[in-house]
Amino acid sequence: MYKLVKSQKERDLFHQIKKSVWDEKGFDMEYGKEGSDLYLIYAEDGVPGGTFEFTPYSRFTAPIMKELFNDVIQKDMRVMEIDSFAVLPQYRGKLGRQIMCLVIDYAQKNGYTHAIGISDPAVFRSFNNTYQIRTIQVKEKIWYKGAEVIPALLHLKEVYDNIEDEKFSWFTRPNEMRKGVFI
Repeated sequence: MYKLVKSQKERDLFHQIKKSVWDEKGFDMEYGKEGSDLYLIYAEDGVPGGTFEFTPYSRFTAPIMKELFNDVIQKDMRVMEIDSFAVLPQYRGKLGRQIMCLVIDYAQKNGYTHAIGISDPAVFRSFNNTYQIRTIQVKEKIWYKGAEVIPALLHLKEVYDNIEDEKFSWFTRPNEMRKGVFI
């Protein structure tokens, strides 16, 4: 399940989870960008165990992202930036599929054809191998905020336009947390 962050209390929880994970990994913390949709990802036990952020590729996109992707993005693409992927240790291996389902669902509902992001190499491999989302490395790896990352372009429309294909059998429509269920 997921919940769109709407209150300051939820925003604080989002940043608390993200900071905990990023500190553990040795990453420099960055906070949700203006114009972004921030999401809390919930485990089966009803506890928020992860975070994810969607930002329209726009004036809110950081200069480094524009530098990496401006020459890659074409006019027929509707692009969002994906960021703030963080999962608490006790929920690792349990929330990845939920997050990827949210990515596909969000892209389809909002008309995004592609996503860009700078990805941990293991996460990059999982986009292609586990989820079979065509993901392309668009530039050489870079060092960013404490880790080597891959500038990646994800072809999301190919997934939601072919969601019945057996290779996307991992996909299920994500469920939103209902009012009153938030912990």
